Amino acid sequence: MIQNQGGQQAHTQVHCNPEWVELQKKLGFSLLLGTRSMGDLHVIGFPPQSNSLHFQVVNFPLCMGMALHGEQLAVACQTDVRLYHNLLSVPGIESPVYQRCYSPRSVHFTGDLDAHELAFSGDGQVQFVAAKYSCVVTPSTSHSVQEVWRPGFISALLPEDRCHLNGMCMENGALKYVTCFAVTDKAAGWRGMPFDSGVVWCAQTQEAVCTGLVQPHSPRIHNGELYVLNSGAGEFGRIDRKTGQYDCIAFVGGYCRGLSFVGDYALMGISKPRHDGYIPDFPLHDRLKAIGIADRCQLIAVNLNTGDVMQAITFEGAAREFFDTVVIPDCRQAAVMSLDEAQHPGLLVIDQLAGVAPQVGNAADQSSVGREVAEC
Repeated sequence: MIQNQGGQQAHTQVHCNPEWVELQKKLGFSLLLGTRSMGDLHVIGFPPQSNSLHFQVVNFPLCMGMALHGEQLAVACQTDVRLYHNLLSVPGIESPVYQRCYSPRSVHFTGDLDAHELAFSGDGQVQFVAAKYSCVVTPSTSHSVQEVWRPGFISALLPEDRCHLNGMCMENGALKYVTCFAVTDKAAGWRGMPFDSGVVWCAQTQEAVCTGLVQPHSPRIHNGELYVLNSGAGEFGRIDRKTGQYDCIAFVGGYCRGLSFVGDYALMGISKPRHDGYIPDFPLHDRLKAIGIADRCQLIAVNLNTGDVMQAITFEGAAREFFDTVVIPDCRQAAVMSLDEAQHPGLLVIDQLAGVAPQVGNAADQSSVGREVAEC
């Protein structure tokens, strides 16, 4: 259960599967999980000498795409993109509690672009999907953003969400694949298309790699293979990059987004509908209704070798919707500082001349970082 700093029960309860707790402890990683609708970023880790998970909750104005690049963390929000740096990567700065502590370094104001997934290019440039404008963009020093790429079928950059471009992934440091709900150049054109009009699109060839998907998200290349979340069908699957054949690995029992990998597992969040009730003829809703599965807000882990699905962490209460997950490898416990905490007058990290030891305030070692710290 999550509690606030005053000790009162918060509006969301969290239940952890013991099997997942043991897996995260064994693999020794932390996880970032963005809840989107509430704007909360959950940092889930394992404190030293502990047998339970540790949750830190940091509030963002609509927490969307997230990505790691070396010691950097980027988070896309409703009207800005925020960049963080791991303070504990600086030589001489240590913490007895955390292996990584991300402090805000810049906020780039983008305006409302309906930012979705985010990634770093090979040269460390932040790129993210601007769904409202049907393109991929990067922050600009003179403008809100600069266009990086758009689908060949999109004729103009207008705030019309023509194809609902949403997911992206890199290969060898360059944009490779994106997902969208339909190939259409009309304002909100995807809304009038059949549910199975979704595609995985190659950014380099400007061709569809896989068609017939239902509201796909999160294309990812892992160990040379292409994976995708067939969200509207409640499926996690693999795509043959040569033939375009989609094969379902697992039915996960919910609308899934935010694919990441750790060990032999694929991780994703599944969400409840934004509005109560079922959408007629929507594949996922019809399937859930037929087999009697209730809508859930959960972190799901799928075994890549067997296809078995683990209901890892369940959120009950106000939390309804996840968007992204990010694995922090080789890190039992991480922290993400809020903007207020980063303005603490004692938190100073100065890049000094060679031969001079770095200095920092002790804020990185505080045991309560963020709006909430609790054990589960």
